[in-house]
Amino acid sequence: MIRAPRAVARALRHASTQATAVSSVKFNPVKFQKEDVEKVMAELPEFNFYEIKEGSPNPYAGTTLDRSILLDAPKPVLTAPKTEFSKLENGLKVVSIDKQGLTARLGLMVNAGSRFENSSNFGVSDMVSMMGYTSTAHLSHLRTVKTLEQLGSNASSSCKAGREEIAYNVDVLREYVPLVIPLMVGNVLFPRLLPWEVKSAQKKVKEGKEALLKDPAAMVSDLLHKAAFCNNTLGFSTTASERSISYFTPETVRSYMLDHFAPERMVMVGVNVSHEELTKWVSRSFADYNAIPLKKREEVKAVYTGGDVRVEGNTDLCHVAIGFESVPFSQKELATVGVLKTILGGGSATSSIGSGLSSRLATQVVKQNPYVESVSAFNTSYSDSGIFGVYGVAQGNKAGEMCMSIAKSLKSLTSVSKDELSKAKAMLKGQLLRSLDDDAALLQDIGSQIMVSGTYGSPADFAKLVDGVSEAEVASVAKKLLSSRPSVAAYGNTCTVPHYAEMEAAMKA
Repeated sequence: MIRAPRAVARALRHASTQATAVSSVKFNPVKFQKEDVEKVMAELPEFNFYEIKEGSPNPYAGTTLDRSILLDAPKPVLTAPKTEFSKLENGLKVVSIDKQGLTARLGLMVNAGSRFENSSNFGVSDMVSMMGYTSTAHLSHLRTVKTLEQLGSNASSSCKAGREEIAYNVDVLREYVPLVIPLMVGNVLFPRLLPWEVKSAQKKVKEGKEALLKDPAAMVSDLLHKAAFCNNTLGFSTTASERSISYFTPETVRSYMLDHFAPERMVMVGVNVSHEELTKWVSRSFADYNAIPLKKREEVKAVYTGGDVRVEGNTDLCHVAIGFESVPFSQKELATVGVLKTILGGGSATSSIGSGLSSRLATQVVKQNPYVESVSAFNTSYSDSGIFGVYGVAQGNKAGEMCMSIAKSLKSLTSVSKDELSKAKAMLKGQLLRSLDDDAALLQDIGSQIMVSGTYGSPADFAKLVDGVSEAEVASVAKKLLSSRPSVAAYGNTCTVPHYAEMEAAMKA
């Protein structure tokens, strides 16, 4: 059984609902320095690319399970986490927050997602991601893979293309951060893009499309963006199609990187890592090389169109998303949109206590129809637009009833009681503050905000804005959202999904 909250969090990911109208952050400038290579190498942790040598003699020999293997247990450093900001001489931004964790999460984000593609290179951002962690000027593909394996990072390393960014991510024990940073930077600074490696990666295009078809939530997300932003910017798919294989060449990938991979468009984010260490090794990785110069590019604004897209799939279930144009990053209204999302909430046929059983969608949609598998509200915000709506899953022959129930719930958002608002605000603040425990979400949130807006609003900052949301603001923002044309995406058994005009009429406030 599909659990909508998990699916929506993965495929209809709300791109940092914490970005808001906060004061701009101050970046500490970092100048490049000429350093003695031998001294720099001496600072690296002892490491062999192909093997990890056991200490001699083995200090753990004869150790039983009732004794700690920490021979010299370090004293804990109880320091409150704080977000620190720096900017390298070449314009690359470095941001970190050290929560004293043993595993460091690193993310290098480049503002070069699919929205910057055009008819001559559709799918190129996905191609760039497929070439992540292959051969660079310093490491062959084999050595890159073996290095990540020896560090225990091969399963957690990824390169993914989004609509606004391409993100290189690695999780590693914090003492090995100095080894991983140059490896990550090599992907954006001097990738070799060898013809045989590019040709080998072409098969991933077909694999990516097959994976998309097998993931209904991701498929609906892709279709919804196509409907909402028809043939422009945010409507471009993040997955390359098979027709793009003909121009999946080293020249296409290299040309796109030369146009968009300037350090001014990059953000390096670290969680559970010292800011001084992170900045030092990022700076060293760029210091002796000429980075790609910044090219002026046309900033095309996303145009919300609304519309309807339906694709039949090999499943008896119907996956539907209904959305409206939402607010972009760095707007105070985003707090109100977050409250509206919480009021709608979500639920599933197997919901348990504490999972939003009293939310509107749970009571007005799930409880009223035994054929509804799951339903959940979502909000996805970008630099200049966004999508707010509801994603639901039902038996194909009952999808029409679910769609009309969702439409009724959306229309009712213009009227919210004082008690309902108070409860939603408390729940939203709790969710925000608990998100601090999720290192991956924290890294994504910080990177997205800094890359798109140049500012960072922490969960605590956003919680303060949530406190100030009033009933009048909720009604006003709800009317604003519902005034846009709806976007409808359906996948699977869509035989009973109502006509677009019928759903549009049902949601007119």
